[in-house]
Formats: sequence, structure tokens, C-alpha cells
Amino acid sequence: MEFEQFFNYMGIAVTGIGSLSGAIWAFRKWWVRDEHFPRVAFDLKVNIIDEIDGQHILEVVAVLENKGVVPLKICNFTCEIRGIKVGEELKIGGEVIRNQLNFNTILRSGWFIPTGWKYSFVYPSVKTDYNFVTTVASDTKYALVKSTFEYYRRLKIFGNNRSHHATVVLKIPNN
Repeated sequence: MEFEQFFNYMGIAVTGIGSLSGAIWAFRKWWVRDEHFPRVAFDLKVNIIDEIDGQHILEVVAVLENKGVVPLKICNFTCEIRGIKVGEELKIGGEVIRNQLNFNTILRSGWFIPTGWKYSFVYPSVKTDYNFVTTVASDTKYALVKSTFEYYRRLKIFGNNRSHHATVVLKIPNN
């Protein structure tokens, strides 16, 4: 083998290794890039509208504000209302709920976006309200309103979607 041929092969090898290393570095830099991670402010507001026929009408407003630079896509956006009835004994839950007050009775549950939708989205620098209107019985003394959504990912090759939660506790006025 001559020196010229040896240096040709070495040049090809070095170019190939350099190109592969550069491609891996670029992909890794893109993958862990901070601006691609969602930045969201998530808050719940609960309005007690009225009491009619032994039911309180509740409006749950989930407020999502996209503070990032990429559109926020969400799915499985749920609302669950748990309660403690008038006269019911207050109980502390176990380790599963971190030894907090146990709102044992599920009063209502539903979705902020239609179940047939793949996802909903919020553009960067936009604040969006999602409403869920329901009723709870007038014999409910306290309610825990919990909302959860998952970040939508078309490809789930790296595991399940991450989720985000918000909770509000309120006293239901009893007449």
C-alpha cells in the first residue's frame, strides 16, 4: 500500500467519524434544547354560580398560559371533584395522598376538551381558559377540585406522556 492510498483511506475514515460525531452532537443538542420543553402556568378557579333544587352549580375554569416559545399541545384534560358531605367525619388519608385530608367521595368527573379530539393547543404567550360546568349536591360541605392534563406527543417511543396537575379546595355554602 502506498502512502497516497493510505492517506486517502485515513481521510475517508476521519471524515466519516467526524461527520457521525457531528450528527450525534447536533441531534443531542436539539433533543435537550431547553426551549423545546413546555413552560406552562396552570391554575384553577372555581365559581359557585347558584343553588337550585338541592344542587350547587359550579363552574371550574382551568387557565393555561404558555410561557414557552413552542406551541403547547395537551390531551386527556380531565376534571375530578371529590367531596366531604355535611356531618361526615374528617379523616386523614394514608401515604398515597401524603397524609392529607381525605376527600373520599367522587362527586363528578369529566373533560375540559372533547374526548374525540387528539389534542388541544395553546400558542406561545397566550392564556387560554377551559370551562367545565357541573353540579354538586347541596349537602356537600367541602370540595376538592383536581385537574390533570398530559402533554401530547405523537410518538411515544420514549415512554408515556408527562402530566401536569392543579388542585383547589373550597367550602360549599350550605343554606
